Amino acid sequence: MAHRWSLLLAASLAAGCAAGGHRPAANPLPPPARESRAGTRDPGAGPVSVQPAGEVPRLRPRTLPRDAAVARAVEAARSLAGRRDIVLDGVRYGDGCAALIRAAFEEAGRALPPSVRDAAALHQLARREGALRRTRPVPGDVVFLADRPGGPAEHVGLVERVGESGTATVLHRTGRGVVRLHLTAEQAAQGRAADGALLNDLLEAGGKRIPAGRLLVAFASLL
Repeated sequence: MAHRWSLLLAASLAAGCAAGGHRPAANPLPPPARESRAGTRDPGAGPVSVQPAGEVPRLRPRTLPRDAAVARAVEAARSLAGRRDIVLDGVRYGDGCAALIRAAFEEAGRALPPSVRDAAALHQLARREGALRRTRPVPGDVVFLADRPGGPAEHVGLVERVGESGTATVLHRTGRGVVRLHLTAEQAAQGRAADGALLNDLLEAGGKRIPAGRLLVAFASLL
């Protein structure tokens, strides 16, 4: 069953989020995955460009209508389900959770700035764009998750679809590869509804199984 994939340790989530400079958390994160080849052609075409020091990262102008951009981004992320390597059209985007977002946005004609390589940087970008909110997800939204309730953004995914109950199905890259996660912001503390419908997959954080909605930091519409 799809939801079984998302019974993950907090460290398993973090394993898909390559980033240097994370501060120590209650559950220590694994060593950062290598990002040196992110955005280079297999088997590697040298280092990617770096954002000039002090320059504020900005999203590139949209090259497609928003609906078309969302459709392309979601399809790109969906095509990577079950895979650990984030590679599209011969381009390797890296090993972290943000690599999935970079790949999806590139396919959507809305490339992220070169310096935005982890959940924290992407969260800062979304804040600058005024795109953050806690409720009403829509397909194509970036989802930010913490490794503990009330924590900072440590992990990112992409909303694939939203059900009638408001439950978002999120594609995200973990140590197991790209998998799906169910999350309902409006009923963050509940695993299932009264009728048994799945609201939030359970994630392990701090030695406890916690509904995914309690680890939600924010949604952001950036496409």
